[in-house]
Amino acid sequence: MSRLPLALIISQYDNLNQKLASTNTTAELIKLSKEQKKLQPQADLAKRIEVLEKSIEENDKLLQEIDKSEAEMIELTEADNTEMKEELVKLEAKLLSYLAPTDTRDDYNIILEIRGGAGGDESALFAADLLRMYSRLCEQLGFNLKVVSKSENSLGGFKEVIAEIRGEGAYSWFKYEGGVHRVQRVPTTEKQGRIHTSTVSVAIMPLIEENNEFKLDLKEVEITASTSQGAGGQSVNTTYSAIKVKHLPTGIEAQSQDERNQQQNRIRALQVLTSRVFDFYEEKKHAEEMAERREQVGTADRSEKIRTYNFPQDRVTDHRYNQSWNQLPTILEGGIRDIIEEIKKIEAERVLDELGK
Repeated sequence: MSRLPLALIISQYDNLNQKLASTNTTAELIKLSKEQKKLQPQADLAKRIEVLEKSIEENDKLLQEIDKSEAEMIELTEADNTEMKEELVKLEAKLLSYLAPTDTRDDYNIILEIRGGAGGDESALFAADLLRMYSRLCEQLGFNLKVVSKSENSLGGFKEVIAEIRGEGAYSWFKYEGGVHRVQRVPTTEKQGRIHTSTVSVAIMPLIEENNEFKLDLKEVEITASTSQGAGGQSVNTTYSAIKVKHLPTGIEAQSQDERNQQQNRIRALQVLTSRVFDFYEEKKHAEEMAERREQVGTADRSEKIRTYNFPQDRVTDHRYNQSWNQLPTILEGGIRDIIEEIKKIEAERVLDELGK
């Protein structure tokens, strides 16, 4: 018998369908339909696993009853069992990834921030690599990634890049990426073939929009206009179109200078600031609620080194889970999806272990 909560998943899905059939309000219908869409893949997997388990059990009984002289029947039944057990392992692994701990922000679109850290130009180049990696992941998941702000260096890397990612469950996929990413490789600018170590920080925040409940009190926001700055600090134009905003209670800041005019930059800067402030308060609340569990699995704080990309050894290591993967070039071209799915399984295993205790 599977150790996964198959009966519970199927029961939740059936109850949801009953509620859908009996509701007559539009708001409730929309809410339940979203829940149904999210739970249906899990219910389908759970039902298929139950069918496989029952078939394997029936085959085991049959093998006990078959006369040993019927070699062909025994062989066919054992082969059938082997095939079903292989499918069962795959389906359980897939279902396990759905059971990772949920977060109230899982359904949000997100703001992705990537900043170069230690390592100068090499850090900026790796920031560009990470942006491409996340772009490939978005293509696979059917998400839309749009760069809304960037600061490039002369080699085509990013000192900082901010992007919006829109798609169902975007936060649930990217929430494992926040933190410091370390890269070890020989930079293209290195003439003596020495390996350099550089860092890039990644921040993942829910995208707060007009229809969200959280609102920023503009009385608590300081807004400053200035001329836009280009590479090297020179003014791009003489109009005061660049906007910098600061949330006074927390000291959190945001700025925008890439839009066409001051009003558009003001809207963009306030949107980023709202997401940062909301994320700050959510992280604080989440930390208080999950203090004991965070102590066990790590804080995933943005200052914490979460992953190392070692090019000479063709290895990616996630330090939070003590797991490593090879084929680094494939990972950077979208194979990060496999790593995130593996992380989800590890988190789900921890939940099952806690339930077992």
